[in-house]
Order: sequence, then structure tokens, then C-alpha cells
Amino acid sequence: MTTRGRKAELKAVSGGLAGVPKCPATVPVEFAGEWDAVCIDMVERQILTTPALGLLESYLIARWTVRQCQAAIQEHGLLVSTAHAMKKPNPASGLLSKALEATARLAAELGITPAARSKSTFKPKEGGGNDGWSDLDL
Repeated sequence: MTTRGRKAELKAVSGGLAGVPKCPATVPVEFAGEWDAVCIDMVERQILTTPALGLLESYLIARWTVRQCQAAIQEHGLLVSTAHAMKKPNPASGLLSKALEATARLAAELGITPAARSKSTFKPKEGGGNDGWSDLDL
């Protein structure tokens, strides 16, 4: 029988990106402003790193998917007719549920939810001198 260890604690790592990177072309244009806003916030809190950029991109694509699903449900309704005139749930409802879950998970991983922001792990350490790696629980 194996035992599980404790969940790793995430900690802010100094030496993150100093500026806001260009929004990738894969992020829908209507979310470019949110890319900038989240990046600015993460830079100020010293938690924006190169690996986090992929998560941020996925987060914004999930947010776009949520909006698209909401629009499809608004246009076609919560229930749609089948070829046999039966009613079934709009397929956008299932996609919406998955996109909302992904959005919530990715926002927490990025440290941009209120709950994540309140954790000390997403707050930069005060005072310099630490390379940010020595206090990681590895």
C-alpha cells in the first residue's frame, strides 16, 4: 500500500518576467485587453513566468469558449429539437460546463481568483537577496 504525500505548495518565484509579453495570435482578439490586464497584475506580484504564459493563453481561450457557448444557448435555447422533433439539451451546455470548470481551475492556478490571491504562496517575498528557488519545497 502506498501513501500519498502532502500536496506541493506553490510559491512565488522571483526573477519572473519584468514586462507584459505580446498577446499570442491564438488568443481571441476580444481578450487581448484581458491578456494585458492579467499580465500586468502578475508582473506586479512577481509571479508571471514563461511557463505561466501557456496557462494564461489556455485560460483566455476557455473564457472565449464560455462566451461562445453562452451565445449559442441564447440563440438556440437550452433545449434544441432533434431530427425526430424530440427535445434534447443544447450541446453547447456540455461544452459550457467543461469550459467553466477549465476557467475556474486555470484562474486558480494562475493566482488570479480572490481565493488564490489571498494565499501567501501567490504573494512575493519582501526584501531581496533570495533567488526564489532556495525556499521551494522540492
